[in-house]
Amino acid sequence: MATRVGFTGQTAPCGSVVDGTRYHDSDDEGMRVEHIHYGCGCQDLRDDFHDGSTHRRVVHHSGKLLLDEELRGE
Repeated sequence: MATRVGFTGQTAPCGSVVDGTRYHDSDDEGMRVEHIHYGCGCQDLRDDFHDGSTHRRVVHHSGKLLLDEELRGE
């Protein structure tokens, strides 16, 4: 089941301490999504796929891509 939860006072990728929203969804077959959106505009996005692959992307509020990592499953 998908959930969306607000949070307060967490450190964003830019270093600012801000509020934001965490979105989480998963299924029984291994798919998992966790997207964090910070009040400053930064984002931390992680997707785990059924085959074990993972994609993580961290974006600074200026739009600069800080991390774009893909790990292949087996």
